[in-house]
Amino acid sequence: MMESMQDSHFIEMTIGVSKTRRFHGRILMGFFAVIGVFSFLFGDTYVSDNEVIATVCAIGAGVVYFVSYGSWSKGVVMTISREGVWYRDWKLPVIPWHHVGRSYSTGIRLRPLLRIDLVDAETLFSELTDTSVEKFRNNELVKSDYLLVPNGMLEIPISQVSKAINSATQHRFDR
Repeated sequence: MMESMQDSHFIEMTIGVSKTRRFHGRILMGFFAVIGVFSFLFGDTYVSDNEVIATVCAIGAGVVYFVSYGSWSKGVVMTISREGVWYRDWKLPVIPWHHVGRSYSTGIRLRPLLRIDLVDAETLFSELTDTSVEKFRNNELVKSDYLLVPNGMLEIPISQVSKAINSATQHRFDR
């Protein structure tokens, strides 16, 4: 049964990037930088290849900086609106609520994931343009009948996101 757009149970959510991800990136980047500086300044008496170690640490610090502060890790990561659910790394348009099934936490302890089951996924994917299909064909977060969201990307716990999605799917806010 379709609910009106004025339903008070629905809370629209805009979810940003996890702040702890940036914090951990700073720690790792600092670790590489300190090792590189000490290796370059004081390593010649202890290690014969101290410049190589310093260079590798500088490159490692640069990679960590890019990954944790790069253009893809800023801004809105996920939205839950009356139109549907959208996650940036799916490289898909907003998934309408009539295609969204239940959502729940899955994965292993070291890599928890939010799983969103799709209802009538074949119809959803057939409605997409050819360019959209090419974008997600090799995407490990887009499967044939469900979508995944890594836990570490979101600024709020996946249990809260799952509750919001499940609440919205119960009310089906399709137009």
